Amino acid sequence: NFQEILTNSKKFSSVDPGIKLESFESTCIDLKDNIENEPLLKNLFTGVHVPFICPKREPEIDLGIELEKTTLPSVAASFKGAFPKLHCKATLQGSSKLEGELSIDNKSRYGSFLDAQQKGAVVGWYFPQALQEYDIDSQRAQMETLPPHENLVLSGAVDTAAALIGSPDLLVNIDDYPPVLCLSALEHTDKKLMLCFKAYGQHLEFWCMSQMLTPEITQVSEQWSGGLSLYASID
Repeated sequence: NFQEILTNSKKFSSVDPGIKLESFESTCIDLKDNIENEPLLKNLFTGVHVPFICPKREPEIDLGIELEKTTLPSVAASFKGAFPKLHCKATLQGSSKLEGELSIDNKSRYGSFLDAQQKGAVVGWYFPQALQEYDIDSQRAQMETLPPHENLVLSGAVDTAAALIGSPDLLVNIDDYPPVLCLSALEHTDKKLMLCFKAYGQHLEFWCMSQMLTPEITQVSEQWSGGLSLYASID
């Protein structure tokens, strides 16, 4: 529902209130039409696809500070607005922290997304289950096998969070346990750690957690899912 997504995004994040519904929806539809003309990518839209809109980003802001001070509070506010009896919290395992510790993985193409966001608002589609059942390194490696579409990136924090802000019920499921949404475009200085949003029952949680099965071997789960994001700038 484009109207609900835009309303939530304006209310709970700093999306420009002057952006019109027609512009948001038409830009997303144009992206969909364009990708459906590409044989190797068109089947993305046979899976779950969620429209999102991100506000203009402050230039050169630290990725960890942005996540802690802006992104996560916006997700929590939107979720609590929709589900006041449920909780939304962040957990950093051990002595981990985010400020000064995050960077963009060089296979993810995510830098182009953040560059576009520094110039203005960005809209698009989030495909949360495009790379389900891959470990984090394999999610990143898959980007080298995809066609070099300039506006298709491995999902990170801002776009995944924008999808959750616009659609706060995305991971609420009373029948099944939904996937863990990995933010694999972002890399922690501690290579043992990964970032994700996940459900705890029907609650929503952000985790910075270990991805290690043993001290030397990373793990994978059928619930772990790397997302792809298709984006465009909007006036």
